[in-house]
Amino acid sequence: MGLNVDFPKQSYGTSNDGNTARRFFADAKLSAEITGIDKNLINRFAVILKTLASGLEINDALFKEYCYSTADLYVKLYAWYHMPPVVHKLLIHGSAIAKEAALPIGHLSEEAMEARNKDIRRFGEHHSRKFSRIATNEDLFKRLLLTSDPMISSISQVQRRKLLQLPVEVKSLLILDELSDQSEDDSDEGLSDRDYECI
Repeated sequence: MGLNVDFPKQSYGTSNDGNTARRFFADAKLSAEITGIDKNLINRFAVILKTLASGLEINDALFKEYCYSTADLYVKLYAWYHMPPVVHKLLIHGSAIAKEAALPIGHLSEEAMEARNKDIRRFGEHHSRKFSRIATNEDLFKRLLLTSDPMISSISQVQRRKLLQLPVEVKSLLILDELSDQSEDDSDEGLSDRDYECI
């Protein structure tokens, strides 16, 4: 698979990151062959993680049932290995945490904060005074305030990432609004001008 797992990266962290996990879960069959873990269990964890990361509202009852059946499968297959605390929290308490969160759980990730690290490095290197730390930090802070302004950020030409289609199993665990269901059916009948504005 070309993955470096548990390798330390120079100057920070390890190679265990989101990209490694995505590639592992993308090919469940090969991952199962390499690790010896049940393919169905890998698929179920992939569905759970994609559901949580989707940023959409989760159907609590269906998600809870799916997580519990995944926990049962885990215990049935690997009773000899104690369930790690993080896996326990995800499978047993994940639906309750998602239910009580003010926002969909996918919105509470650290991705936005991590994405700003590149900007902070670039602004500090190219757009700040270097004769004192106070001046450097002041310029950096002002540049970050500028880039966070809604008017300025709406003008800038940001390349949008192509979103991946959600698998059917993930969609079944989410609460999708009627508008997205209609657009999936490709039926434009009965849509008003206001509906087209929403799309």
